[in-house]
Amino acid sequence: MAKIAHLDLMKFFSTCLYMLEERGITVEDSSDFEGCENRMRAIGKNSITPMISSEHNDLSKDNAGWLILRKDGQDIGGVAARHDRFVTETLSSFWSRSYGRLYKGQGHLRVVSDEHRPCDEITGSVIYMGEFFIAEKMRGSRHMLSLYTHLLFAYCHLRWHPDWLYAFVRADDARLGYATEYGFTRQYPGAHVWGTLPKGRATGEYLVAIQSSELCDMARYFNLHPSVLLGVDSLKRVE
Repeated sequence: MAKIAHLDLMKFFSTCLYMLEERGITVEDSSDFEGCENRMRAIGKNSITPMISSEHNDLSKDNAGWLILRKDGQDIGGVAARHDRFVTETLSSFWSRSYGRLYKGQGHLRVVSDEHRPCDEITGSVIYMGEFFIAEKMRGSRHMLSLYTHLLFAYCHLRWHPDWLYAFVRADDARLGYATEYGFTRQYPGAHVWGTLPKGRATGEYLVAIQSSELCDMARYFNLHPSVLLGVDSLKRVE
């Protein structure tokens, strides 16, 4: 079964890549962390959050990387991913412990409960995805957005074989359906309750996630019915 799932994801990755290339868009993977951050700034991204920034982390090239979107030889977007492993520590505990250091005292989480939280089901081999950004002149296409994020899911799974993939989405964007556009199957409102809100973060962010088994089922389905992946091509904002 694992080999079949692996093959399904390879086919799905290839399909997404082909559909992007049909639109004149290519994808580059890179572990030049500082270089990719500078490339994102050059196309209009104003800041890099500390969870995956090279300034705040000693990132291993084996456990982190960027995917860069390009068109006509120019960068038009990007996203970063980092591989972590949680066995004895919960995701909530990890955030609480690390954010004070990452935000240098300018932001910290408030402990909301000592009990197990729903988002703490995200455990084992875990991929965090962040810094998703599309240059302003290239925004507005649901097709490009869906293809890029689903390709990212497949890429991360094929590279790291995670149990889970997760990210954060603004509350307003989650309510507008962006998490579904991205392909996430789980949404956890209120995963973060800030004691001090740092610059660049928003109150009410949703944690969004997809489990590996769900991703494999998704890939199998879309391989059989690729037209279902792409619906009405209309979005207002992607950043």
